[in-house]
Amino acid sequence: MVPKPMVPGVAAPSMATRLGDELLRERGGVRYHPLRTRSLLNRCDSVRVPFDFTVNPYRGCAMGCRYCYAAYTHEYIGRDPVEEFHSVIYVKRGGERASARQLARLAGQDRHVALGTATDPYQPGEATLRVTRAFLESAACLPGLHLSITTKGALILRDLDLLQRIQARSRLSVRVSLISTRADLLRELEPWAPPPAVRLETLRRLVDAGLPASLSLAPVLPGLTDSAAELSGLLEATRAAGVQHISYGLLFLRAPTRDSFLRFLARSFPALAPAYQRAYEGHAYLGGRYVRGLRARIERLAAAHGLALSDFDQDDIRRRASLTSSAKASQNVKNAARRGSAGPQETSLPTSRRAPVRPVNTRPGEVQIPLWD
Repeated sequence: MVPKPMVPGVAAPSMATRLGDELLRERGGVRYHPLRTRSLLNRCDSVRVPFDFTVNPYRGCAMGCRYCYAAYTHEYIGRDPVEEFHSVIYVKRGGERASARQLARLAGQDRHVALGTATDPYQPGEATLRVTRAFLESAACLPGLHLSITTKGALILRDLDLLQRIQARSRLSVRVSLISTRADLLRELEPWAPPPAVRLETLRRLVDAGLPASLSLAPVLPGLTDSAAELSGLLEATRAAGVQHISYGLLFLRAPTRDSFLRFLARSFPALAPAYQRAYEGHAYLGGRYVRGLRARIERLAAAHGLALSDFDQDDIRRRASLTSSAKASQNVKNAARRGSAGPQETSLPTSRRAPVRPVNTRPGEVQIPLWD
């Protein structure tokens, strides 16, 4: 967020200016700038996600994924989220010691620390900037951590030594994100991410190294990557790489990604654009029959290919909800004691609101899928 002016009538400097103009790396039209931070770990209080802390060593991501939900974060530093999220990347610096201290406090607590929730920790700049590796070096010195990594980058293979050391002392999971085996399609959707064959080989080498690697089939894109044939081909290739577990997620569209993704569809896949326009009008998530049908399809295909559909995320969400409920109940007991009440008040977790589901009435030539409308 751009700061307010301190003196009336005098414009405040933009956040981008305050961050400085030092250029750390520039290649292929992508510029990396330093961003001072107190710590790489950010606490996540929402019980709707499976992690307690997030680690994103970079702000912005050079993978260029058209559907990236995290583009909005560039608004907070005075950058255009649509035009600059994939070309102006900020490298978090200065939080190494604080990060190491926080990790040490988390050892043995089973608090899930997730790398790569908003930007890829192994995007191209990591090859020389090594922020992710420095964090993992701190993690490798500690026992009893709960760490997960999600990436599209083959650069993770550089850190096999650290990952093996972490796994020997802590709970570790690695997810390689891949949504299709069609290289031509992914060049449209993820223009600067490694091609499918490279990511499948990355999975194979992680498995061969004895690491708990799985496929992250996210996001599934309605009408583009959700057909039985498409999914079956991907799962067959995944199983051939030695992987045993997969997880999946459906496309999530929020502003400003929603508008830019719809413009992309209108240019590259115009037959799909009207259905997406209606389905995501006023909604960031899809639901209803489409979601239920997709899950049934993925469950059936995963079983056919000898793959387990991972419920690790749901297990962590239930764990965090339980902890949050216990903490609230404990706080209520304390509050009641201070008020002289006989006991704690009843507590409950918030429940998500569900929107009504109506099938999309498509015109000829449009893909007929029951989406939110």
